[in-house]
Amino acid sequence: MLVWKAHEKKVRSLVFSPDGTRIATTAGKSNSVWLWDAPTGQLAGKFDSDRPAPVCGVAFFPDDKHLAGNSGYDGIRVWNATTGEPVADLYNHTGTPDTIAISADGTRLVATSMGGLAEWIDPTRSTGDKPRQPDRKVSLAHPGMPLIGFSPAGNYFAVAGWYLHLHPAAIPNDKEMRQFRDPTPKSPMGASVNGFAFTRDDARLALVLGHRAVVWTPADLDSSPVLIPGHGKSVKGVGFLPDGNVLTAGLDGTARVWDANTGREVRSFNWGVGKVWVAAVSPDGTLCAAGSDDGHIVVWDVDL
Repeated sequence: MLVWKAHEKKVRSLVFSPDGTRIATTAGKSNSVWLWDAPTGQLAGKFDSDRPAPVCGVAFFPDDKHLAGNSGYDGIRVWNATTGEPVADLYNHTGTPDTIAISADGTRLVATSMGGLAEWIDPTRSTGDKPRQPDRKVSLAHPGMPLIGFSPAGNYFAVAGWYLHLHPAAIPNDKEMRQFRDPTPKSPMGASVNGFAFTRDDARLALVLGHRAVVWTPADLDSSPVLIPGHGKSVKGVGFLPDGNVLTAGLDGTARVWDANTGREVRSFNWGVGKVWVAAVSPDGTLCAAGSDDGHIVVWDVDL
């Protein structure tokens, strides 16, 4: 296990590189993206944006050569992930810069836009001095929409707000394949979706709902969800481990592993770093990482 003080403010986003050797983070109201060596915690690079708005969402491209950061109204910047040189600036008028979605082949980048989605084709193409407008916009009637993402195997495009909406991944549009919502609501709308994750083969889907999580089988419309009791406070991070178990991390300062078939807790971690806001599992499933309210990052082996 490795713990280090990476930032002075809350870790807002945290993602592994495709090869699992680096971690990209954003923090507080900074307009920078930090790169860390996952095995050692050493700083591997810092990419600065010349825009005043903070970088909130960050994502690697599958080629491991490019990295994108979303600053909402100030647009999206794509960097060379090795040199830190800006490659492209993508203009997007939106007030929800939480996440960016990059297709599995890296040819499409999607972000939330005013009332829907904005999509760029070939997003790593140089834009020069003039930011590039979206190639396509799609209107969606989903409330909120702070979280979006392509499923790893390429079967789905997910949009999460009050509910999680599954759309075709080939062309995200207003055609909805299925909708998931809180199965045990304490209010008419239930808890909103704080996060979601798919298994690598898209066979299962985990949703974070308030202080709990739920596991579904997306392809089986008649399947019943597995309820995971969760944490004493809101859960913010979720991911699947190679054995199919579910990792969650929350504001109670813990990360927990659950049996995805029964909802039984398998193990729990508490590093004393404060509220945990983000968590991720490396693409090869060997490492987990979490980021806290006071700027700490924790990396640990899945087998521990």
